[in-house]
Amino acid sequence: MGKGYNWMCAAIAGSGSVLYGYDAAVIAGTFSQEGFLEYFKPSSTVLGAIGSCYFAGLIVGLFFVGLLADRFGRKRTIQIGGVIGLIGAIFQTAAQEVGLFFAGRVVAGIASGIMLTTVNVYQAEIAPPHLRGTMVAFQIVTLNFAGTLASWIGFACNFSSSASFSWRFPIAMQCVPAILLIIGCFFIPFSPRWLISKDRHAEAQAVLQRLHDDHEDPTFWEKEYLQISAQLAVEQKEKADASWHHILSNPKELRRVATAVASMTSVQCVGAQTIQVFQSVFYAGLGYTTRRSLLMTGVFGICNMTGGSVNLILIDRLGRRKLFLSGLFILSVCLGIFAAATAKFAQTSDPVWGRTGIAFIMVYIFFFGCTFAASPYAYAAEVLPTKIRANGMAVALFVANAITLTFSQTAPIALDKIGWKFDLVFIACNVFFFPIIFFFFPETKGLTLEEINHAFGEKVEFELQDISDEQADAAKIHVDVAQVERA
Repeated sequence: MGKGYNWMCAAIAGSGSVLYGYDAAVIAGTFSQEGFLEYFKPSSTVLGAIGSCYFAGLIVGLFFVGLLADRFGRKRTIQIGGVIGLIGAIFQTAAQEVGLFFAGRVVAGIASGIMLTTVNVYQAEIAPPHLRGTMVAFQIVTLNFAGTLASWIGFACNFSSSASFSWRFPIAMQCVPAILLIIGCFFIPFSPRWLISKDRHAEAQAVLQRLHDDHEDPTFWEKEYLQISAQLAVEQKEKADASWHHILSNPKELRRVATAVASMTSVQCVGAQTIQVFQSVFYAGLGYTTRRSLLMTGVFGICNMTGGSVNLILIDRLGRRKLFLSGLFILSVCLGIFAAATAKFAQTSDPVWGRTGIAFIMVYIFFFGCTFAASPYAYAAEVLPTKIRANGMAVALFVANAITLTFSQTAPIALDKIGWKFDLVFIACNVFFFPIIFFFFPETKGLTLEEINHAFGEKVEFELQDISDEQADAAKIHVDVAQVERA
């Protein structure tokens, strides 16, 4: 089946990102809907709490994802996340009191914590080396598409004569990707690396053959199987001899986890997540009406999605490092201009400065999409060895989203108290991460997940080029593929 089947699996698993992307973005439009504001009458502190409790739930989900992904597999864990996400969407849609809406946001956050980790791991583990970045980037493009869709649905619903419908319908639409994800997971395979870790070698070979049998090297999937099996055998032995806190006590693993944490933290600290959630507050501060703010939220989503599509093209051509470093520089410049325009508008109330500020927010999010939309997610999943990939990604996302939670809770207060100066915090974060990425992030473009060991000065048990066709053929396990598909 090869590449087409690989992309189908990536698309179905990417439904998890659609659910996360929609859920994370829909709240920005909700905060602009007069029906929502009239119904719950939230203060700026309550708005901050609604924005941040989602990320609190996401952090809770991260505590369970490693156990679920290693015990039940990546595929079943994504499915579990879909079920939890569906429950969260129903709670938010049906909320008559702000308490149930809070609960729905927390439950939805738990689902996102489970899926955001596991979808990245799954995509990285099924993709061929030359397309791995692109396939993970595709997941982020679907996430951005979902966010854009949420923005435009919110804008359209603002014209409704029903105040309740104007905010409940966009929230209810979260149910659609959740249901599609739950059903779609029945049609994708388990991760071959997870199958091998569970000694289900025949199934793993069948899955690798279906995923990669159209490679230019006809024996590639057999060689890949040998490399994965040899590397996992060593990793499993190391894991068996280690204590539960080996991720933090083993210097090699700690370096890999620290790299993943820095990768995921950098994307949260550039400011895009905070701006996305509270962009309606930014627009109002620049003199925009509610409806025009909702319109700008839709334009923001289009710019983000367009940039993400560019990232899809660039990530396996330029590599991860170049995108990281150029992104930090460009985003800092855009934030500086936005801060200056906002400051001038506050002083003069001149609409020219307001339009300038909005223009550079759109330029900012486009270049964020080009450079940071997928790169940190792909990189964090890649640099972690299979034995700790799920747990390591959970740690990285825990730290990153703890920071996002802090920004989300404090952003409305900061914008109210210090206004444009809040943007300088994100510029400082970009300056902080630039030397870390420059000196400590090795390039991973084009390497298999096992060969990334070389980039960290570690041993690769089997090099693909050293495996002969005879060795690859001898390793085949003859299996009924149809039987595996039914498993």
